[in-house]
Amino acid sequence: MSSKTPDSNSDAEQDQSADAEQDQSADETPEANPLQIALPDGSASVSDAIVTHREMLRDPEEHGLATEQDVTHLSEAIESLSANISETNQKHDESRSQIDDLQSVVEQQRGQIDELQSMVTSLAGILGTETEWDTFEEE
Repeated sequence: MSSKTPDSNSDAEQDQSADAEQDQSADETPEANPLQIALPDGSASVSDAIVTHREMLRDPEEHGLATEQDVTHLSEAIESLSANISETNQKHDESRSQIDDLQSVVEQQRGQIDELQSMVTSLAGILGTETEWDTFEEE
């Protein structure tokens, strides 16, 4: 006489779920999903593809591939452009610093102009006259 307790039922469910996980992971093994490589046009087998690839590597320009000269030329061009970019960035940083310095000088001068205008206006008020200011405001 065997009786199942609630604990044995949960153990059985866990075993079933573990088996299901193992089955699922088995589907993801390399045996289930073999490596697939696309063959080049005109190749019917792997050996044909190997021969075709060798021919392409022997005469890359005939197959639209980059030659050693192309790669060397592009590498030199990239190095040159990188150097130009670095130089341009350095000049930009220097220019930015100069612009910041000029902006602080302009702000100082604006403050001084405002002080002078208020003193002149105050003196004109003491003398009983009025002042008019022509300004060159940014639009």
